[in-house]
Amino acid sequence: MEQASMSVAPTNSPHAKSAKAAKEISPLRPSRPLREAKENSLLRQWSGPLTNDLTLHPGDFGLGKVPARLRPDATTRSVCGFCSTGCSLDVHLQSGVAVNLTPTADYPVNLGMACPKGWQALEVLDAPDRATVPLLKRSRCEKPEPVSWPDAMQAFCERFKSIQEQHGNESVAFISTGQIPTEEMAYLGSLAKFGMGMRHGDGNTRQCMATAVTAYKESFGFDAPPFTYADFEESDVLVFVGANPCIAHPILWERVTRNPHSPEIIVIDPRTTETASQATLHVPLNPKGDLVLLYGLARTLVENEWLDHEYISRHTNGFDDFAKFTHAFTPDVVLDKTGVAPELLQRLAELIHRGRRVSFWWTMGVNQSHEGVRTAQAIINLALMTGNIGRPGTGANSITGQCNAMGSRLFSNTTNLLGGHDFTNPGHRHKVADILNIPEQNIPRQNSWAYSEIIEGIRTGAIRGLWIIATNTAHSWINQNDVKELLGKLDFLVVQDMYHSTETAAYADLVLPAAGWG
Repeated sequence: MEQASMSVAPTNSPHAKSAKAAKEISPLRPSRPLREAKENSLLRQWSGPLTNDLTLHPGDFGLGKVPARLRPDATTRSVCGFCSTGCSLDVHLQSGVAVNLTPTADYPVNLGMACPKGWQALEVLDAPDRATVPLLKRSRCEKPEPVSWPDAMQAFCERFKSIQEQHGNESVAFISTGQIPTEEMAYLGSLAKFGMGMRHGDGNTRQCMATAVTAYKESFGFDAPPFTYADFEESDVLVFVGANPCIAHPILWERVTRNPHSPEIIVIDPRTTETASQATLHVPLNPKGDLVLLYGLARTLVENEWLDHEYISRHTNGFDDFAKFTHAFTPDVVLDKTGVAPELLQRLAELIHRGRRVSFWWTMGVNQSHEGVRTAQAIINLALMTGNIGRPGTGANSITGQCNAMGSRLFSNTTNLLGGHDFTNPGHRHKVADILNIPEQNIPRQNSWAYSEIIEGIRTGAIRGLWIIATNTAHSWINQNDVKELLGKLDFLVVQDMYHSTETAAYADLVLPAAGWG
């Protein structure tokens, strides 16, 4: 930009000549060709591939603005398949291919939020170690080779039938998962038990949710966690036992942070977890001390008459016997076994007593713990004796880990006959057979062995063929070295998984590639 003149010199003065010369030699404003060259240079600098990728464009479908390469021509909705929360994701499509995703803004579960698993849910579908073709070992000493689906199915059926012919129907089994949809679970159990003649089949949910299942069945008579996500926002007091939802269930923790009642947040956990650091009261008990602490807490509530006697009399049985049982768990006993001081125990009881709506929550810290069933029942008893159940913001609530552990429990024909029925009940067998229009004798009359019993059956030679679906036994079983040795003893092992690289797939005679959640 040229500088404005303060005065005008006569054209015939020496100053005028020198000014003219200076202007010709070093002009303050570039000529047009020079300006255009500089502008083109800057334009090239500002329009590289990274710049173009960062430039946002209207995304349509209510998505705001997105990079041009990710601009979708359609969207579809799907429930995330990685945990039990059940968040809805809007999947962005280009010519039918998923290129991106965002959490659904108006879905009542996640309310436009997603955890890291949700945000990264597409990447696992496109992983380099995805299983894409069946892999078959012709013999144990050979490496697996890609085969066609017809050849894989033929090998599967021939080998399993051969084992059953030699050793009986009960010599083959399946181990399932909480990671597949309910419809697939129901079909798997029906195919294996009603069609292939298997009796034994269990799910990896046995390793986590069996504790809660048994506790609920023994306390309520049926398996059904009695809560909704809204309870996180409606409680005055939330008690988390062996649970770290900040990390394990961040979407549910978002619900806690939305609670408008400034709730007391109590965390009972030996560790100072992320959730414990956010609590209004952390009770750092000794490992394996949960049950003694909970019984001592129940005793304190009884001693102070901090009970809902009307609820107890109308809706419970056996309270007097339970109250007498807790008398032995004095504050001194609690201190000795758990390290929790009497003052802290009293404070904990007072907070529960003062809360109008108290909810109790537990996860794997209880379900996979020492004396887990009794610990879960002790939590349920606290809810019952204080009347904190059946109302908004209350309940004794087991938070599930896997996306469909409940389906595995009710609909997989493993722990019970299809639809919550009983294999040992003739009336139930007749009912299910009539509905499915199959011979009643196709339905096993005995319950399956549990997961641990199936594994032990390999050791004894009772189980010779095994079909593992969407779980990684060689990694997740409590004694990895032992189970790896046992898997190698099977006559035939089939592993059905998204990935050919799992620890269990390495032992498989046949790997069947599976579709992922998307």
